Amino acid sequence: VHHMPSKAKPKTKKASPGKGVTKSGGTLSTYVVLALLILLGAVAYACYRSIALDVQPTSEVKTGPAKAREAAEERGKGSEADKRRQLQRNQLQEGRVGDVDVFKCEDEGPGCTQRVTAEACTADEKLSNACCKACYKVACKDTDSSCVQRAQSGECYKNPTDMKAKCCYSCSRDPFDRCSQDPMSRPDIAEGDVEKTFLRAIEEYPQYSPVVHSRDPWVVSFSNLLTDDECDGIIEAVGGKHGEYIKPSTTAKSVKDKNGRIVLTDVPDSIRTSHNAWCQHPGCYNHPTHDKIIARIMDIVNLPQNNAEHMQLLKYGPGEYYKLHHDWIQEQQQALCGPRVFTFFLYLSDVEEGGGTYFPYLNVTVHPKRGSAVWWPHGLDSNPWQKDDRTHHEAQPVIKGTKFAANYWIHGSDFKVAMATGCDGRAGGTRRIWRK
Repeated sequence: VHHMPSKAKPKTKKASPGKGVTKSGGTLSTYVVLALLILLGAVAYACYRSIALDVQPTSEVKTGPAKAREAAEERGKGSEADKRRQLQRNQLQEGRVGDVDVFKCEDEGPGCTQRVTAEACTADEKLSNACCKACYKVACKDTDSSCVQRAQSGECYKNPTDMKAKCCYSCSRDPFDRCSQDPMSRPDIAEGDVEKTFLRAIEEYPQYSPVVHSRDPWVVSFSNLLTDDECDGIIEAVGGKHGEYIKPSTTAKSVKDKNGRIVLTDVPDSIRTSHNAWCQHPGCYNHPTHDKIIARIMDIVNLPQNNAEHMQLLKYGPGEYYKLHHDWIQEQQQALCGPRVFTFFLYLSDVEEGGGTYFPYLNVTVHPKRGSAVWWPHGLDSNPWQKDDRTHHEAQPVIKGTKFAANYWIHGSDFKVAMATGCDGRAGGTRRIWRK
């Protein structure tokens, strides 16, 4: 057996104190250095955050007492604005003007008639305002023979620049009639808007189950516009908790006053045997259900709430009716509010028999169903200032049961301000024909 010679082991040199390190010692030192670096980084970051928090931009949201004060001030501002809006709303509901802007055109002094010229009025807006009537007389003329006809067809707001230059008289408010319309201002319902309004409502409010009974003219019902609680709320709001506001119905009629003027007044009418109440008392127009339903209706017709008259509650007992009639009031055609453009009729109760709304020229009958409504126009789509006789209708006699319903009449312009200023057509008097 041959034995391999063994290799000699190398001698290990001992490290002298202070010179060199072992492998394990090197690893420990590395960890310590890393830990120190991490600690230093954390301290540096904390210092940076401290400085950043101390020096915030001025746009930062304030905290503590300053924030509370600012929030209170903002609430106060909002509260005051809400109060002013509510006050104005209540004043208009009551037929009072309040702080509503009213058309005025006056001369500030007798010197206006002596010193104004057409050139001066045209060049000097301040003079034109100070001497409104005098400037109107000398500077506001029609230079085209077709001005009156064009203005009465709506050209003033359709083509304002050209019309104002050529047809100043026909396109201006009458300074001698505070109730005159502004021909330069487009009404909320003008040519072509009736059709668009109905099409939009049918498309955007399927939740109320619209049913089209006629398209020319439009007659549309909504099968589930109101809940039972809302029906009861409207009856209470308009009629009073105990029905104290419900009185025998009247109709607006044209009569001569003691001065020979034709005015509108409410009188008993043999074609109508129902009872009614108007939402012209605080218990109604401050009632939450009334507010909610009005907002819903005006959303559907896409018009400002001021364009609507006060809601009218109706009560028909057995045998009561309203014979064939139209909701159009001729005296309002040239009034500040313009004519009625829509009726929105709410059915607030079921009726055992009878009580339908009948349109004889369309052969359409809408039967009363609690929570439903029917909606139709008064004027033509091509010209809302021309009455559409096809929407004559009648309330058929109630045979069995009691019919509660509500009328909501809507104008193409602001009715509430017109009524509060005596410019809704009831005061009578003649005025320039601004639309035909």
